[in-house]
Amino acid sequence: RTPDIYVPERSFNGAKEGDRVVVKVKGWDMDGGKRPIGEVVSILDAENINDIAMKEILLEAGFPIEFPDDVMEEAARIPDAIPEEEIKNRRDFRGILTVTIDPVDAKDFDDALSIKVLKNGNLEIGVHIADVSHYVAPETALDEFAYKKATSVYLPDRVNPMLPEHISNVLCSLRPKEDKLTFSAVFEMTPKGAVKNYWLGRTVIHSNHRFTYEEVQEIIEQETGIYSDEILLLNNIARRLRKKRFDAGAINFSSTEVRFKLDENGKPIGIVVKESKESHQLIEEFMLLANRYVAQHISKIEVNKKPLPFPYRVHDLPTEEKLQPFIAFARKFGHKFDTSTPEKVAESFNQMLRDVEGKPEKHV
Repeated sequence: RTPDIYVPERSFNGAKEGDRVVVKVKGWDMDGGKRPIGEVVSILDAENINDIAMKEILLEAGFPIEFPDDVMEEAARIPDAIPEEEIKNRRDFRGILTVTIDPVDAKDFDDALSIKVLKNGNLEIGVHIADVSHYVAPETALDEFAYKKATSVYLPDRVNPMLPEHISNVLCSLRPKEDKLTFSAVFEMTPKGAVKNYWLGRTVIHSNHRFTYEEVQEIIEQETGIYSDEILLLNNIARRLRKKRFDAGAINFSSTEVRFKLDENGKPIGIVVKESKESHQLIEEFMLLANRYVAQHISKIEVNKKPLPFPYRVHDLPTEEKLQPFIAFARKFGHKFDTSTPEKVAESFNQMLRDVEGKPEKHV
């Protein structure tokens, strides 16, 4: 734990008693080098106690609450208009039905799906991700700041973005009725969900509609609504992809996401448990499909006859020392486990998850 920092009055820099401040340690000159001495480098400007608390959480975790001036200046210089020459160098999907599906309170829409029925009866499905690299050039202040920060931070009442909001919420947000630059994984698929061909590359899209998960779920359940034919086609393929994954041994990991309802002052007034419904699984399946094909594609690339280094994020196999105590615990509830192969372990896990649905031990 950091000891109390002594700040002499000459180093208050405008702060007064009761202010929440950020202090920089200047040396360890107090108590024979046992206590630090510092100066105030910023005063937390906050609307209420909740605002102060959120900013303190970010600062204590090492996340800045403001962007440096050079980063903001670079962001301000980025033109909103897309050069015609840039569009010519990309595959154009602007004439193909494209939608986004996000939480109702989402501020940025960074992925989209497009769908087109081909003459041979197959479907062309595009998974489109905002092309940030067009706007953030290597070795710029924007690039270096994003590299150090590495992530956006999601708090109950706000998002602390990795990039300035004009980039994350405007330029790179796939908002409806606007041309946007994207990276895409495009698949030709049979109506039964088999991938016949795929293509990866830079694209330009034009989202036709911004859906919430709730709106898409209603279309799935009622089988009617705007673009219902396309949503139902996408969901049918997603169902088949999901079944194929589980048949191949994927484990149905499910977790409960809790969200807080806040009043206008940021005070919690309720808790909402988010359910994973088919509308969420629809997006999940196509994102997984795109990720798998990107990984497979890059794994085949060689430079000087050597594989291209590439990070893969996967779930490792469970260790025996963790698996056996869990199996012994689960057997007390009457659940059987076959540990002969990794596939059988996954099958046993999925069967257990189906068996505990609606039972008290589900939450153990």
